[in-house]
Amino acid sequence: MNANDIAPNLYEEWGLDRRDSERELLVLLESKDLLLEQQGRDVEDSRRAQLRIAASVLGSAAKRAEYDKACGAGLRPTWGDLGQLSAVGQWSPRPQQPQQAQSFQPGQAAGPGRHANQEPRFAQTASPYGSPYSRNPFAPQHNAFPPATANAFVPAPLIQPPAPEISQRAGQDARIGMAILDLFFFSLISGSFGGALLSGGVDELSTFIGGVIILLLYVLGTECWLGASPAKLLMGYTVRDVDTKERLSLTQSAKRQWWRLINIVPGPGTFASWVGAGVHTFTITENNNRRGSHDEWANAEVVKKHPRK
Repeated sequence: MNANDIAPNLYEEWGLDRRDSERELLVLLESKDLLLEQQGRDVEDSRRAQLRIAASVLGSAAKRAEYDKACGAGLRPTWGDLGQLSAVGQWSPRPQQPQQAQSFQPGQAAGPGRHANQEPRFAQTASPYGSPYSRNPFAPQHNAFPPATANAFVPAPLIQPPAPEISQRAGQDARIGMAILDLFFFSLISGSFGGALLSGGVDELSTFIGGVIILLLYVLGTECWLGASPAKLLMGYTVRDVDTKERLSLTQSAKRQWWRLINIVPGPGTFASWVGAGVHTFTITENNNRRGSHDEWANAEVVKKHPRK
């Protein structure tokens, strides 16, 4: 990554949503950097360095405002400009001046002027993956490099970030964490309720029926009426229909939560529930657009909520 290379638009480069808050953008960019680290990229890797700069700029309200203002004015900052903004919070990006190419007529030899003995160089490009050579190592010495060839380059393959909408979905780790938190909440509520009934002299059948009602309210009621379970709401996520973007119907929620509802049947139901949980968890992958098999069956997605503005 060259400091003089013109940086791409940070929102478009990383598939970000401009409506997101600074905190949400920071979390998304840091997760992308973590993904590259897990892929074996070194901390000095140019792609990771760009991610850190983008996270510092877009993760701060003041720096982000400066960046958005410059982009709105038509300026094209370099990575050096963005690095300065990232480090000190201030910058002065300058408009890029078009390079003037020297023209040669066929058969005309270069004169003894300032360009006569200079070796041809590659023109700078906007890509952070420009050629590492300061000049073409295959060109004959003291021979003018054709402008058309000087501007031609083969870009290195880039890692494509997920689409903005997919990047807002909860990944596998987040889903597991929220499921564990929901299990804790439900156990706390159902245990307190069941203990109170039993200590009050209520028979076991009535206690079982009360537990089933609590399960239905916690699993289906919160998802249909509130938009998500308590743990997901606490973490800022909602469950919605992929096509309509509305809350799930009771039928959709029952399809998606079958593996929890089957706990109503003691013994075999509990075993089937654990098997279903494991299968669904391992299908929540990037290749599957962060949706489990139970999400696909209900045509649902678990996605980050956007604050109302």
